[in-house]
Formats: sequence, structure tokens, C-alpha cells
Amino acid sequence: MWLILLFICLTFVAKSIFGQNQISQASSHFLENCDQAPTLAIRTTCLNLQRIANNSRKNFEQQAQVIIHPPGIPEHLRPGIVMPGSRGQVASNPYDCMTLTCLCPYFAGGIDPQNQCVLRNGQIITMAYRKEYRMLTEDERLRYHNALNVLKQRGEYDRISMEHQSVGGRGGAHSGPGFLPWHREYIKRFEIALRLIDPTVSVPYWDSVLDSYLPNPSDSIFFSPLFMGETDFFGNVINGPFAYWNTLDGRSTIIRNLGQEGQLFTELSIQQVMQQNRIENILSYTAPMQGCPYPVNYGALEYSHSNVHLWIGGHMKPPEQSSNDPIFFSHHAFVDFIWELWRQNVQPMWSRELEYPPDIAACADPQHFSYALMRPFFTLFNRDGLSNMYTDQMYRFAPRPGCTAEIPTCGTPYLFCDTRGIAHCVAKIKLNGLCVGFEGFDACFNGICHMGRCVYGPTPAPFVPQTSLSQVQQTEISQTQIRQRFVDCFNRHPCCEAWANLDECRRNRNYMQQYCRAACHICNSTFNTTNDVVIVILPAGNGVLMVNVEVIRINLWKKTVVNHVTFVTHQKIPHVQFQYRLLLISKNKNKNRVYYI
Repeated sequence: MWLILLFICLTFVAKSIFGQNQISQASSHFLENCDQAPTLAIRTTCLNLQRIANNSRKNFEQQAQVIIHPPGIPEHLRPGIVMPGSRGQVASNPYDCMTLTCLCPYFAGGIDPQNQCVLRNGQIITMAYRKEYRMLTEDERLRYHNALNVLKQRGEYDRISMEHQSVGGRGGAHSGPGFLPWHREYIKRFEIALRLIDPTVSVPYWDSVLDSYLPNPSDSIFFSPLFMGETDFFGNVINGPFAYWNTLDGRSTIIRNLGQEGQLFTELSIQQVMQQNRIENILSYTAPMQGCPYPVNYGALEYSHSNVHLWIGGHMKPPEQSSNDPIFFSHHAFVDFIWELWRQNVQPMWSRELEYPPDIAACADPQHFSYALMRPFFTLFNRDGLSNMYTDQMYRFAPRPGCTAEIPTCGTPYLFCDTRGIAHCVAKIKLNGLCVGFEGFDACFNGICHMGRCVYGPTPAPFVPQTSLSQVQQTEISQTQIRQRFVDCFNRHPCCEAWANLDECRRNRNYMQQYCRAACHICNSTFNTTNDVVIVILPAGNGVLMVNVEVIRINLWKKTVVNHVTFVTHQKIPHVQFQYRLLLISKNKNKNRVYYI
């Protein structure tokens, strides 16, 4: 009898230990041996993804000891996860916005009767339009480079880069299903930062397929002073718009080692993605452990994207350092484009926001689970990155460059049309670059292909690109910057001001210093922080109804009767759905305000 009791007790203990340490034990054995990868480059990526996954699992086990929580409800009374509603219609900082009307106050603009954001100069803010880098006009390209350099000079580029660095070697940004949603949100935030400097700017995508056709893609015009710049013998970027940029690891230049390993995107790698019909093959388990029912998919978008990182080399190779190089953002804009093409071609609209791979600890660490926090964006879950609002409200993609045998031009001096077989656009080649196989084509930028090399020669009148903005353009951008000087000093939670009034800046210092810097006066904000107003933003259109209401706001501590508010909503939607969205109303009781929402 006692043997039976002993067996039951041991079984119970074993199950308890296994339940608590399931993640730990899974982390010691991966499902696939990277030595079985089909190529050396994929083996390198496999090892890197497994390293990140292992670090992430270890980090997850330690997070309970270091996590910080906002003031208010004690830990044991904290509510569980609820399905988020349509987010980003109101935000206490511009990066959380998911609509242009939410962004409008940060542009110092106003909303007109058509619900458009109009700047003081009369310009209407539109969705960002992401073109292929070589398809930008001269003005668009120079404005983009100017905005990047201003962002770098102000330190905001490095702050955003550090957000990627913080999850580069661990977390839910790599080695699992969270990869694509996380980077979609991240590139959106980067684009907002640029548009706060120049509202006309969008992040161009880099379609590296165009360069992959060349005998030596590093000879592409893309790696010239007009675009990404060139390197010296040691890999230092020494010319172009990003020459001698300091990096987070203390170097005085960006480092690249083009073409030493990996490969660029190809049409085949993109078609492999387009042919998938299961979400597990798109939001892939790229570093599964033993016991995961899903095998490694070496054709997954995270793998093919990593090959491009390896091909660039230098800072782009390790995930922790890759965002030091501005090419990172255009590369990931293209990755996001590929994902969006798959979503639109394969998924019905209703399923795009719902489908996420199963949460299986043996397949991905819990930071990749659908309702895991999208660190360091603490208000978001991983599945928030599936929202249709990104491409419905914030940005759209221009079609990839193309040509036909009948119209053998690509619409830009930086690409040419290869009409052999199926006509397609190819990146032009720098002078002295290899052009073997392209004799007879307009393959050389301002030159001709002679004996396998691009050289000066009798060509049509050479295209002379602008190398700097005109004085009028510089003055216009400078005046815009003066009007709306950007300072990264925001409250990143709508309750920050209320918490500060309750002395939480002192009592909960770790959280408040990280997320409520403006309310705690740690920095000097250029935006109004003491008279916070959160606007309920709804689509304007036919049947807009003016409603005067007395709003009662209920928070965690007390009831507050708020001043009389003039409020615009939509008559087709019951007003009761929105009365709880008013978070903070102006404290100035002497003024009634009208918000067009």
C-alpha cells in the first residue's frame, strides 16, 4: 500500500515540476539540427535564430522577477487579457496612432469638414505611399535622406534603433510568429518619426530582386553615393547620405561587407511565400524545439529575409546591430510588402486580423504567443500587428517596378528593362561595375557596357541627378521643423498625468520614468501635457451628427464630472459605445471646445 502512495506522490511531484519547467526543458533541444540546412547561408541563419530563441526563452523565465507594472490595481487583482478594440484612434504620443486624424495634432494641423488633416500651409496630410527606392523622384529621395539625417542629428534615430536592439537577441521580434507583426509596427513608428520632420516623406522599400539579376549585385547603383553610399576596403561607409554615421556600438561609420555570404531576394523566394496557404508557413515557427508538430520551413519569409541581412553583412548581420544601417528600414518595408501581398492574395479581409499560429511552447517561446505583449510597445499584443488599419489608414505600397516588351522602360533612370524571356526591371550598374551578359542593354548608369565592364561611352545625354535640395526646398523644410520642433517627450500611457498627481512619480519610479516622462517632468515636452485632451476620432461622412452631452468619466479612483463638451459622432453608431472612450478632458473649465472627430 505504501508503495502505491509513494508512486502517486512521486507522479504528482513529477507532473508539477514538468508543468513548471516545460519551457526550460524544451529549450535544451531543438527540433532540427542546423547542420541539415540545405546551404551554408541557411545554416548560419538557422544557428542565429536558434540562439535568439534560446536567449528569449531564458529571458522569459526571468521576466517575472524584473517586470514593472503601472500603478493602480495590485498584481493579484490585475484583470486578464481582453480582446482589444480598434486602437490608435486616440494616443498620448504620435507613435501609438493608427489614423491620420490621431496624428494631426502632432503635425500642428487641424481637421477640416471632410475629416482631412490640414497643415497651417494648407497642405493635406495623406497616407504614406511607399515606393521602390529607385522609383522615388529626385525631390522625394532627397527629402527622405534629409529627414533621416535630421532624425539622426536629434538622437531620435538612435533611440528608435535601440528599441530594435533591445529585442534583437531575445524577445518576440525574431525566431517565431511574432517576427512579421512586430516589424510592421516598428517600421510604422519609424515612418511616423520621419513624417513629423517632413510630412511628405514615406519609407521607400528596397526590392532587392532588382539587384539579384546582376553578375555582382554590389555594383548596383543602389550602392552608390546617390542611394546607400559606398564602402572603403575595410567596409566603412564613406560617401553618400549616411557617410560617417556614428553607430550604437561606438563606431564612427556604418559597416557593410557586401556579398560575402547569404543572398538577395529572388522571384523564386517570393513565389515560395505566395504559394503558401497556411498561416503557420507565413508567421512561421523558425526555431522549433523537439516535440513541435510543425517542421522547420526553410523557405519562410524570416529565413529569406535573413539571407539579405547576411548578404549586406557588417552591422546588418547581427540582429542586435542591424538597425544601425538605414538600409534596414527599406529592406523591412519590402518584407512587409511581401507579407501584405500574401494577405491580400490568400486571406479574406475578415481573416487577416484573426489568423495566428497556435500558441505551442515547443514551437516558439511564449513571447511569440498571440496575446503576449509586443515588447517594448507595452500597450500592444503580438496579434495587434495583424490589424488591417496599417494599410487601411496609415500607408499603402506602390506596385513593384515592371516593364513589357512593348514598353521596355521602367520609368526611372536607375533601372533598365531586360526584355529577354519575361520582361522585367533590373538595377542599373555603376561605372566600372561588371555588366557581363547585359551587352546591348542600357544597363550602365551614364555609361555603356564594354568588354564586361561599365565605362564612359557615347550614350544619350547623361542623366544628372540632384545631389542636394534646392534653397527653396531647404527653407521650406527648415520652416516646417521650426514650427513643429520634434522632441521625444511624451506620456506613453493616457493615465500618466493622473498617476503623477497621486505621487506615483516617486512611489513607482521605474515605471513612471519609462512611460510617463512628460508627466514626471523628466523631459521638456513641446506638446501640451498638463492639459491633456484625448479626442474620440470617428470616420466623418454623410450623416455626421452634432451631440452636446454632459460626460461623466469613471477611473480607478474616483468619479469626475467633466465640463460641457461639444462632441461629433456618427449617427449610425449608438453614442453609448463611445462615452467610455473619453479618457482625459481639458482641465480648463472656462473653455468649451469643439472637436471634429
